[in-house]
Amino acid sequence: MHMPLDRFVLGAAVAGLVTLTIGCQQEYGLTGQAPNVHPDDVTDCGFTPISGTKLSRYDCNPVFSGTDEGWGSGVGSVGFHATEVLGHPFYQMWYTSRPEGAGYGEWALGYAISAEGTDWQAHAQNPLIQAQPGQWDEDSFAGPVVVWDPQIDQYVMAYQGFTLGPSGVWGLGIATSPNGVSWSKHPGNPVVDFGDFGMDFSPCWPLTITLSGGGYRGYITADETDFLDELFGAEPSCNIYAMSAVDLGAWTLGSHPILEGEHWYEERGFTNAAVVEFEGVEYMFYLGFEEWVRGDQVLSAVNTNFALATSVDGGHTWHKDPGNPFPVNLTSPGRLSAIGAQVVGERIHLWITDHYEELGRSAVGYFLYEPNIDDHP
Repeated sequence: MHMPLDRFVLGAAVAGLVTLTIGCQQEYGLTGQAPNVHPDDVTDCGFTPISGTKLSRYDCNPVFSGTDEGWGSGVGSVGFHATEVLGHPFYQMWYTSRPEGAGYGEWALGYAISAEGTDWQAHAQNPLIQAQPGQWDEDSFAGPVVVWDPQIDQYVMAYQGFTLGPSGVWGLGIATSPNGVSWSKHPGNPVVDFGDFGMDFSPCWPLTITLSGGGYRGYITADETDFLDELFGAEPSCNIYAMSAVDLGAWTLGSHPILEGEHWYEERGFTNAAVVEFEGVEYMFYLGFEEWVRGDQVLSAVNTNFALATSVDGGHTWHKDPGNPFPVNLTSPGRLSAIGAQVVGERIHLWITDHYEELGRSAVGYFLYEPNIDDHP
């Protein structure tokens, strides 16, 4: 996660996901129902429980690294989407990557699909979107989060973009696609200009979007640092605020944070999140970070940790899990960068991007979270 120093705004990762169920319903009222298949029955490897949690780790991680493509090295931010087709989940992934050692303007968007969440096939037309010189997002196309909107028969992607420099722009962009491959950017981009938002706080970066009652809702992180504190070098604390839109070109932000960095594992705030609903409870899996590192042009959020908060009132109030943070990170300090989540049957499936030292780069691992079981011994 990176923040241009001249704008005090940040670029990098969101991960979000929504489930859309396609039911086959005849006039006589029979409705198809998805079978509750355990992943062990359809994957090549098993899952090992993580002690003290409801999580299990796939034994053959990582499941996707993007290293076989010439246009990028490793995996940056990741967006997931899944649709049940005739009772079987069909997984889709949009991910950012860039050549090793390349600059910010080399980030591009790739697409891959999977039938079981572990074996991924990259699209032959990758990369789908690349930064274009002279555009407001020429230095970054990052943090894709995708939903399918049946009202317009389009995939809707929110993403982060910025241009470095004193007169640069940092904001939230929107793109739409009929098939997940061919994308058109919204003519009003950036639909939120983080440098000129007219609020008492400065947005850091968006986290998620989902569909809600004919519109969109989601979460964004923002900083309440006073201008004088900023002037004298205070580092921002990126807390979580709600955001919503009826029209894709007009977004509003809540005036108070719904989650704040209160503990050591989230001391500077939050960098990434994925929200799903299971049996009337909303689960927000998120990455908190401990500190900033200053580079030549950006602030970078580092030392990330995996945690969980839940809500039973539609996302108005959230309660952090007493077991936070969960021990999923492969390195210490943690180098986690993105989360995707999907409810299938009685489980929440998670795809977590982490740094795999044997690869020397970031890649995506597969996990299960089972809300209705006791914590593993």
